Amino acid sequence: MLHLSDIPLFKLLKTGQTTQYGGYNDDGLYEMGIAKAYTVLTLGVYSGHTHIILNAIDEAHDNACVYDRRTQLMWSRYLPHHVGPNVNGSLPWTTNVNGEGIFAYVAAANAALLAGYGDWRVCNMTEMLSLFDIEAPNAYPDVVAFPNHQVDLQYWTSTTRPDTVTNAFWVQHVYPYTYFDLKTLNTFFLMLVRGG
Repeated sequence: MLHLSDIPLFKLLKTGQTTQYGGYNDDGLYEMGIAKAYTVLTLGVYSGHTHIILNAIDEAHDNACVYDRRTQLMWSRYLPHHVGPNVNGSLPWTTNVNGEGIFAYVAAANAALLAGYGDWRVCNMTEMLSLFDIEAPNAYPDVVAFPNHQVDLQYWTSTTRPDTVTNAFWVQHVYPYTYFDLKTLNTFFLMLVRGG
């Protein structure tokens, strides 16, 4: 017979919502889960830049990272900003004819040992959703930990839509909004993560 004491205890993260709406016993009242907790890393290997080369473009990617003490994930604090077809950091999900794509960027970041690590990857949908702070007027990630993230940008996840495998999920923090698109259609941004 299984006893509750035999089951390891894990708690989900809070959504961040602290306002109670309409007098209902909603998330804002209960605030269930554990609070998000980040450590910003900017010293030692986390200082300076790593040169990531993609499609002959040399991008100086900031080495600063954010360690999520709850999920034990480490995030690159900043987004790619100088690569891709639009030279603004947005990339296609699949690799295009110029060798640009989110997985090609991760491979280049790993080859360059971004912040001293070679095991970066594109975050999955659940990992991306863990960053949402739903109390704000949008679902912006913590602005101290992630200072250059913008609510109106779309961010690819590594998660494929199960019923239409030519599509992958992406997230926009403005609503919060999760949707999917053809892997070959649009260029969106990506967040690098490691661990988990």
